[in-house]
Amino acid sequence: MTNLVSKMRILVCIKRVPDLESMTFPDTPPRSPADITCEGTPWRMNRYDEYAVEAALQLRETHGASRIDTLTVGDENTGDVLRRAIGMGVDHGVHIQQAGEMFPSPFRIGELIAAYAREKAYDVILCGVMSEDLMQGAVGPVIAGLLKWPCLTAIHTVNAEDEGRALQCEREVEGGCQEVLAVRLPALLTIQSGIHTPRYPALSKLLRANQYPLEVLPAALLTTPTDRQRVCAITPPEKVRAGVMIEGTAESKAHQLAKLFHAKGLC
Repeated sequence: MTNLVSKMRILVCIKRVPDLESMTFPDTPPRSPADITCEGTPWRMNRYDEYAVEAALQLRETHGASRIDTLTVGDENTGDVLRRAIGMGVDHGVHIQQAGEMFPSPFRIGELIAAYAREKAYDVILCGVMSEDLMQGAVGPVIAGLLKWPCLTAIHTVNAEDEGRALQCEREVEGGCQEVLAVRLPALLTIQSGIHTPRYPALSKLLRANQYPLEVLPAALLTTPTDRQRVCAITPPEKVRAGVMIEGTAESKAHQLAKLFHAKGLC
């Protein structure tokens, strides 16, 4: 009898985000979207999406899923993250190309991905639980809603069941408890950091990825997304307290610190 698990097709949605640890920031905080520039910004794959790629690869290794595609939406430079995913072991990369935006709408991104996935007969779509830059966590549920698929969020462990027709998933809920859920396919999952560490791409796979012909699709060929939201302003957080520098000898500092604690009612 044919093993149905071997026919499982997986799509992993990934995002290219600024590497905040390597960024330099202006002295004056931005007040509007126009004040933010990406010039000279280093980029990398969203870390939560790396966990989604790892979950897909482990599904294949453990349960025999036959094909893993990865997809990203962005400008002509965004394809770099697809090559990293291929270096990790993904089979194919799809780049939906559109003009880059600092604050892309999750509804527009979700509509583009759903338009592509609708005709591809995927069994599972995996997304990171949220992006590190905007922290919205909305794209995955938007895709699931448009496809009318069940959606499980913040999953950290995935296993196939019923010969690949269902998945058993686990996530952590309030109080540190583990919630176990079963879902019939097709389904969409958003993946959080969990018990598995994303693998580092092997050199041989990276060399293959650098030569791999990505599938590039102009966004206009798929659909015309509806504008549902826009960023009106950016407000930097206000300082609610200021630090106090204590100077003098060690004994003097100790006395000053004791007075401060007493004035604050801490001792």
